[in-house]
Amino acid sequence: MASTNPPPIPKTRIGGVPGLDRGRTVFSTERFGAGETVAIIDNPLLALPDDANMRTTCNYCLYVSGTIEFEGDVEAGPRACKACTGCKAAVYCNAECQRQHWKLVHKAECKMFKRIRERTGKDWVPTPVRAVAQVILLLKAGDGEVAKAFGPGGTLESNAEGFKTDEELWKDFELQATGAVVYAGLLQSDETLKQAMEVLCKIQTNAFNRFDADTGQAGIYLHPSLSMVNHSCVPNAYITFEKRKAFLKAERDIEPGDEILISYIDHTAPRRARQESLRLYHFQCNCIRCKDDLNVYEVIQACGVSPGVKWLNSATFQPDVTSLVPAYIERSKKVPKSKIEEIHWKCMELTVMGQGDPIDLARAKWKLCKPLIDAQLWAIDPLPATILNLATMWGSNRTTLAKALPLHCFLAVESWPFKYPESFAPFRVKTLMTMAKLLSAAGDLTYSGDLARYCDHEGVIGVLATVDIVSLTEVILRLVRQNGVIGGVASWDVMFGTEEMLRDIGDLQDRDEKEAAMVKHWADNLEDPVSKAFWENVVLKPIKQLASFAVEIIEAELGDNKSLARK
Repeated sequence: MASTNPPPIPKTRIGGVPGLDRGRTVFSTERFGAGETVAIIDNPLLALPDDANMRTTCNYCLYVSGTIEFEGDVEAGPRACKACTGCKAAVYCNAECQRQHWKLVHKAECKMFKRIRERTGKDWVPTPVRAVAQVILLLKAGDGEVAKAFGPGGTLESNAEGFKTDEELWKDFELQATGAVVYAGLLQSDETLKQAMEVLCKIQTNAFNRFDADTGQAGIYLHPSLSMVNHSCVPNAYITFEKRKAFLKAERDIEPGDEILISYIDHTAPRRARQESLRLYHFQCNCIRCKDDLNVYEVIQACGVSPGVKWLNSATFQPDVTSLVPAYIERSKKVPKSKIEEIHWKCMELTVMGQGDPIDLARAKWKLCKPLIDAQLWAIDPLPATILNLATMWGSNRTTLAKALPLHCFLAVESWPFKYPESFAPFRVKTLMTMAKLLSAAGDLTYSGDLARYCDHEGVIGVLATVDIVSLTEVILRLVRQNGVIGGVASWDVMFGTEEMLRDIGDLQDRDEKEAAMVKHWADNLEDPVSKAFWENVVLKPIKQLASFAVEIIEAELGDNKSLARK
């Protein structure tokens, strides 16, 4: 147990919960509405890209080489990252970032990478090894802040005794710690190895993975105060990252005195999968989702949706999920939770094997999910993940994107509002952007007359031929921008793409001025009757029509009939 506490995050306090063994706990001292920023952390002890991306990501600010950036509405990028002339391993987006990282840690680390190149011929090491080596080098240099966190009696807990109970994991830790000691140029002794093991355990216990499934970027982010925030599978907050900054955001309304809780894992997975994911954290989650084994629909019934975002939820594809939940809960009684667990693990096994034709893999998962399909439990994993994988695969190819669009529409209507009830949830924002891109691409095919070459589903062709694709795309892009700013993702690459697409729409020469004016009126007056009618007819109706074709399209592709069924 660590003997001291780090300074609390602003507008919070660190304490304990009487009668509960939850360790140190972060409480809010103010009220935060859903979507508000609780804190911005910009001085981490560790912030480094993963080894796969360290040659394309600035090793100080974490800017990804080639990313388009904006200063206001003016495009300011992209930039290329250049390697350190000394070690030729770490790269930087500009001279200032290189100077800052040199002062922070690279002055010592540069020699380490030269040593690695001499011994192995490589210019990288596994991310955990590099992180441990950085800490050891900073401790050796007498860095006070690092010593407060990682030194004897420091603020960070290690859970070392818990890690030792897993013999294979502990052996792996020993290898990583030994590598860190060797590459840091320290004398290999029991004392230095013990120190490296303690550092590695503290990093494993307290660091965040900056993983982004869309870009493939990942890495380690550690700030002692942020690491005090406890886990729940029914979180009221979440964390997003922008370069060296971490944003702690309220997912639900948080009142003064409430404990701030985030999820360390995918909290929508079945209970046994969540417990397995939490194994390395060495605690038993006793939240209401785990205690009563609630599915995503039951969580909404038990906990509701934050009223603070009700006005925003009126501009979603499923505006009142709470009224629909009882019917889904009744359906869920048809599929025992033990069966859902079984389906989940069998799909996981197929994913791990991951060989052969992707369509055959999708077909096998779809077949496993049949009990969920028959019960129409579209938000219970692994069914939405199976649909998403198929939609992502089809959406990456011009010849199949017309099949992907209905699947994403279906997920936006039937899955994500129940898995992630807040419309500003980062996952939902990304999905909206995907829909906008697919609509734009499908619109190009429609206007050129090429859509029928790639799509023989008359329902899809009919909707795209009659809908105002430009206005629909603009509305979705505005929702991306609106929800993205609230959700704390305004600096994402996806947001830069949004602004670029909106400018392109604004530059269209042959667009009907009345259509453009109607979109603007809707955006400025969401509750106006005219705006509501526009939303229902121009936006919601075609999205739901496209969504209604999704299951048929999947069945046609994955069933005995391999061509798209006509409708």
